[in-house]
Amino acid sequence: MVKVSVEFYSSFGFQLILKDIDQSFTLGNLEKQRRLTLERLVNENPAFVQRVGDEFHTKNKSILFSKVIQTIAIIGSPNSDGYVDFTHTINSSQYNYKFAIDIYQSSVQGAEAEKELINKLVAIHQSGRKYDCVVIIRGGGARADFVVFDSYNLVRAVAKFPIPIITGIGHHKDVSIVDLLVKASTKTPTKAAEFILAHNRSFEESVIQTQKFIVIRAQQLLGNVQQKLNSTNVSVMNQSSVFLNLLKDKLLNYNQSIVNQSKTILYKRQTNLVSLLNQLLSKPQIVTANKKNNLQNITNNLNSFTAKFLANQKGYLSHFESLIKMMSPQNILKKGFAIVSNKQKILKNANSIEVGNELTITMETFHIQTKVLSKTPNDGK
Repeated sequence: MVKVSVEFYSSFGFQLILKDIDQSFTLGNLEKQRRLTLERLVNENPAFVQRVGDEFHTKNKSILFSKVIQTIAIIGSPNSDGYVDFTHTINSSQYNYKFAIDIYQSSVQGAEAEKELINKLVAIHQSGRKYDCVVIIRGGGARADFVVFDSYNLVRAVAKFPIPIITGIGHHKDVSIVDLLVKASTKTPTKAAEFILAHNRSFEESVIQTQKFIVIRAQQLLGNVQQKLNSTNVSVMNQSSVFLNLLKDKLLNYNQSIVNQSKTILYKRQTNLVSLLNQLLSKPQIVTANKKNNLQNITNNLNSFTAKFLANQKGYLSHFESLIKMMSPQNILKKGFAIVSNKQKILKNANSIEVGNELTITMETFHIQTKVLSKTPNDGK
């Protein structure tokens, strides 16, 4: 921002001589550039940035915080005093809240700061983690050190970012454009941590108040119900006494009626049993006699049918015996037939006989040894 030279004098020592200064970084020009950036932002991005009076409405501001902030993405330097102040404040509170904090390390001043900050926002969006908020923190410094937070590309990315952003940029006198466009802006990293703690404490207090209301309301309801139960108990006891007395009278009447009717029924049953007993004594004799006659008839029929059946089976056996005798080999040989065998094996046809084979011909009274001289097919005539 300035151009200097160093000179040494033996009498005075080292001297730093200012030769030139970059006018674009003077406070007047910075404010002018800041206003131009805001006008450009509103004119070119009406979809997610609108100006109403001195207020700016952005997409990031319209996003609601989670009821409880637990998962936090921090953009800043983990070695800076601002990061140390933030983590110390948020982790050592009296409420003992637990947080999951991811640090996205980035420069917050210098030529590459704008590009790095934007890249970290993109990395958070593409990480796949569901963050409750993003915190951008930076410690104190000169006014010119915060120029990056007025750069057009960064403020445009912040304005449309889909996760609520909290800034804890360490300067008290001035407010950067980023501070104007985010969901919540605080003056220091410590204040940013206190904002998150206060947000969670607010939810906890609402839960506690709801709990107290539920307890009080429950006590009131239980008191009313207890009164109703006591009243109902007295009513039930009175009505029960009346009802039981009525039932007692009815039961006495039913008891007398049952005793009288039971005597009548038992007398009728006794008479029926006597009649059945007489029948049981006489009826078995009749049934036994009938069954005895039936058995005798069946025995006679069996004897008669058995004799006829055996005679018929004897006739069948005689017939089969005659057939077997007629078909015996001895009787067949007597009729002039002969049995031809070769090597003690009876031949059923001449297919296996060859000329020159020796055969045995068995007739009724002789065995004849012969030799095949020729073999001629039989045409059946």
